[in-house]
Order: sequence, then C-alpha cells, then structure tokens
Amino acid sequence: MSNNSGNGSGKTENDEVLEIEESIQMIAPGIQRNLQQEVVTGFFMNLVSYPILVIAFLLTFRYLTTRVVPYLFIDEFFHVNQTIKYIKNDWFTWDPKITTPPGLYILGWLNYHIFRVFTSWSTLTILRLVNLIGGIVVLPIVVLRPLFLFNAIGFWPITLMCFPLMTTYYYLYYTDVWSTIFILQSLNFVLTLPFGERTSIWLSGIFAGISCLFRQTNIIWTGFIMVIAIERRAAINKKFNSHTINNYLKLLIHAFDEFETIVLPYFINYVLFFIYLIWNRSITLGDKSNHSAGIHLVQIFYCFLFITFFSLPLWLSRNFLRNYRTRWQVKQFQCFIEIIGIMLTIRFFTKVHPFLLADNRHFTFYLFKRIIGNPRRLFKYVLMAPVYHFSIFTYLEVLRPSEMTFHPIMPLPVKEPIELPIQLTHISWTALILCTMITLIPSPLFEPRYYILPYYFWRIFVTCTAEPIISELVPAPEGTPAVTIGSTRRLSFEFLWFAAINVFTILVFIKHPFSWNSEQFPQRIIW
Repeated sequence: MSNNSGNGSGKTENDEVLEIEESIQMIAPGIQRNLQQEVVTGFFMNLVSYPILVIAFLLTFRYLTTRVVPYLFIDEFFHVNQTIKYIKNDWFTWDPKITTPPGLYILGWLNYHIFRVFTSWSTLTILRLVNLIGGIVVLPIVVLRPLFLFNAIGFWPITLMCFPLMTTYYYLYYTDVWSTIFILQSLNFVLTLPFGERTSIWLSGIFAGISCLFRQTNIIWTGFIMVIAIERRAAINKKFNSHTINNYLKLLIHAFDEFETIVLPYFINYVLFFIYLIWNRSITLGDKSNHSAGIHLVQIFYCFLFITFFSLPLWLSRNFLRNYRTRWQVKQFQCFIEIIGIMLTIRFFTKVHPFLLADNRHFTFYLFKRIIGNPRRLFKYVLMAPVYHFSIFTYLEVLRPSEMTFHPIMPLPVKEPIELPIQLTHISWTALILCTMITLIPSPLFEPRYYILPYYFWRIFVTCTAEPIISELVPAPEGTPAVTIGSTRRLSFEFLWFAAINVFTILVFIKHPFSWNSEQFPQRIIW
C-alpha cells in the first residue's frame, strides 16, 4: 500500500522527511539551522506586524500634524512654499535658498490635486502625506518586499521601514523619503529583474535618474548600482575567480562588450547630470554659500558610528567582541597606527558648519557639543578615536560573511543573474565604500539623514548572523541532536531596537518644545 493515503498533497513520508532535511543546514559539527522555519517565521512576523505598524504611523501622523506641529517646521518653509507656487501654476519662480531639484515639489503638486478632491485637510497635511504614503506603503511593499522574497533570512521589510533616520521624515515634507525610494527601487530592478533583464535594467536607469531630481548626490549611487548590474553578468559570463585583479579587468571588458544593454541606461544619467553641472556651475542648486564642498574626512567616522549604533542587534555577541579583542592582540602595531591615523583625521579634517552650532533643533547639536566635538581632548581623541575604530571594524566585519566568493578555477554554478544571491562581490563592496566616501566627505554639515542611503545599501546586503546574542554557542556533544540556532531572534531584536528608538525620538519631539525668538511657533528636536 502507498504511504500517502492520509496526505492530500500526494507526498510520501519519505518525501516529507527529505524536505525537512533539505531545510536543515549544518554549519558546524553539532550546530544546525532550520532555514525553512526561519523563513516561515519571518513571513508571519511581517504579515502580522505590518497592519499594526500602518495603524500606528497613521495615528501618530494625525496627532503630530494636527496637534503638535500644525505649522511649517524648519526646512518645510522652503519646500512647502515652493510647492504652493507649483500648485498655483507658477512653474518658473524658484526660491534661491532651495538647494535640491524640484522632484518633491512635482510629487507634492500631484498629491495635492489627487487628495483635495475628497478631503478637507490642510495643504500642509496633504503635502506631508506624500512622505507618509511613501514610507509605510511604497517602501515596504514595492521596494523592500521583492528583495525580502529573494533573501528572507537577511532582513525584514517591517524593520527597514522603521529605520529611525527615515521615519522622522514620514511626518514632514522633506526630500529624503522619496529620494531613498527611487534609488532603492533602481537597485531592486537590478537584483530581482521583475520585467526581464533588458527592461529591468532600463527601468533601473530611469528610476536612478528620477531619484536625482530629489537629491543630486544620488548620481553617485547610480554608479554603485551600475557596478552591481555589470558584475552580476560579468561574474557569470567572464567566469570570475579568486584572482581579484583579474575580476576587475573582466568587469571592465564586460562593460565595454555590453555597453548598450547594461551601461547605457546609467550613462545617459551621467550625460544629463554633466549638462546640469555646466548649466548650474555647481552640484548645489540655489544657496551655494552654505553648502560649499570641502574635505570633511570625519564624516566617514560619523557615518560608521551611526551604522554601528543602529545595527547593534546584528553584531552584538561575545564572539564578535572577542574577534575585535583578538585583532588588537594579533595586530597591535597596526591597530595603534590606525588609532593614530584616526586622531590625526579628527585633528585636521573636522569641519564645524555654522548651522551645526546654531541649530539646537537636531540631535547632532547635542551629540557634537557634548561628546563628539567636546573641546576636552579626553573626549575628542582618547574616547572617540577608539569608538570610531570599533565602528569601522563593525561596518566591515558584519558585511564580510555575506560577501560573494569565487573558486580559483571552477566557475559559478549558475547561468543567469537572477539565480545569484543578493550579495556583494569584492568589486561592488569596494564600490559601496567609495560611493559612501564620495557622497559624505565633501559635505561640511554633520547631518544624520545623509547616512540613510549608506545604511540601506549596506544593510540590504547583510545576511543576519545566527549566533546567540548573549550566551555562548556550544555545539551539541557527538551522538546527540545538533543545537539549532537561527537569525529570528536577532531580526526580532533589530525590529524592537528600531521601534524603541522611534518611540524615544517621538516622545522627545512631543514633550520637549522650546522657543526661538525668531520663530512664531514652538521648536522641537529631530534627527
């Protein structure tokens, strides 16, 4: 008789056992992961939590917009007034204080004409709704969900949707939300190829170009995405191996060979951007005096420090801290030179923008005044140099296990880019670091929202470790069932970590208003 008489799916008991065994990954003697269970748990957590989050964001949005800040807040004065000019069909008057292109204002104009038909909300609320819709609908469902389906144990969309530096701007009319959405969607098209290879690449180039209408520096991230688009095909067609220099040459050759199909969609953006630079004579639109480029190397340390803080659930473990201590023990002289280099960078390449010291409506004002830029050498060098050193170590080492590696001789066992995992190679990893540096170093202002894209592009390619957060990982004795570990706890911790930070920042925003002589309404603190 058949063993599947009670199984409507037609599977035998042996088939079910094989499926369970295939979902179990042995990562070391006595240690295993149940990948199927992790994926199912991830899907369940996202499905259950997402509606709750949407309701929470909607309620807080209504409260903040109608009760707490029903008036123009900081830079909204410029963004809203410019959009109102567009709403009044005044398309040729431009406020010279605005430094970013008009992408947000066009989107706001469109949103206003849609919502004014069936709502009596104020113009300010309707315009702010642009970012709320982007943050709680478009970002998690359109942008992050397809990437999650390709790497369900890497991250949760509900978590990245709640990234604290982003959620701040769900309630305000700023450029950051949609700038991030369009450039991440460009990456999404490259990795998931939803419309076939050729069409998806062209859509990626188009969305990257659109993102530059919200933030000019996205032209730099366009280059990063182009590198990923090229390398995911070159790795297969040119047979990447463990010889790293050869892979760079193969990438370059493939870029020339496939210029029209891969490079051209992004190259057009660079041609258009070059025309813009000639016309504007600067990357900054409008007020150039307060946004002049320079060499602000400490920005990299600030960025890595923020990423280390927000990614605490990903790296916090005894083993990770032990690895950092071991590096100091094994490479004492190298670490000492690195610390000296960081101190010299702090001394000679720290820029203090007038806005930073004059505007106490940002957390960076207090961070810089009391800790980062504290005039006492004990804080500025003895404390911060080791902190920056650890942050650099964290940024690199958390991503390192997720790097795509190659065999010295054998080619990759896949034939299509869509079959490749969502991982960076040594080439795109280098491109990520270079793009982060090129984006941040010229900026004189210590501004956390500049770290949104460096974080997202780093986090999407990190696959969460399964190590225990606090306890020591001890393999099961031989002859006993293996110890099962997973990334679910860390991913849950990451979600709760972001939620706690968001609650804290919202409470500070609501509970600690203060007056400015030059402003009619109470001022508050945001990122």
